[in-house]
Amino acid sequence: MSRSSGPASQAWHFTREFLRDPQAIGAVLPSSPFLARRMAAMVPDGPGLVIELGPGMGPVTKALLARGIDASDLVLVEQAPTMVRHLRHLFPQLEVIEGDAARLQEMIAHRGKVRAIVSSLPLRTIPREIVDRIFQQLPAVSQQGTVFIQFTYHFRSSCQGLPTEFRRGRPAMVLRNLPPARIDQFIFHGKGSV
Repeated sequence: MSRSSGPASQAWHFTREFLRDPQAIGAVLPSSPFLARRMAAMVPDGPGLVIELGPGMGPVTKALLARGIDASDLVLVEQAPTMVRHLRHLFPQLEVIEGDAARLQEMIAHRGKVRAIVSSLPLRTIPREIVDRIFQQLPAVSQQGTVFIQFTYHFRSSCQGLPTEFRRGRPAMVLRNLPPARIDQFIFHGKGSV
């Protein structure tokens, strides 16, 4: 790993993005390896794409690859241009889409079945109407059994308003993250259009 992608450089990039747009970043620190590994462990085995929303500096991306998700199955969707450049430098083997998760269906159309959507989006700081637009995209890109995984630093889920086709799985707490985090898992039980 080059100096430009080391931990100090990553922390600087993350902090700079937070200061530039705190509402879009939603956290002062990147996700810990403990949180990242726990989220990656919730991705089911089998065929299909794994879509990561809001990968930021890539801690969950690293955990997904370490978990055994094939690079050809992993697609990153990031809105911040500086983070997109960082991700493309750090993970040249991955497809990184610069775009808004509220246009997810359009961005991943015709890419095949989706087995999991792993989200680090700061849903509590994003305006509600945008969160609703993001949630409206999810059934259209899902198939029976697709898993939606989202973390929050709040003790309650940040997924109010998720379409009813997604049924709640068992949440997990990651106390070794700073601050402690909650991970919610929802499983799609409906008819998607992928």
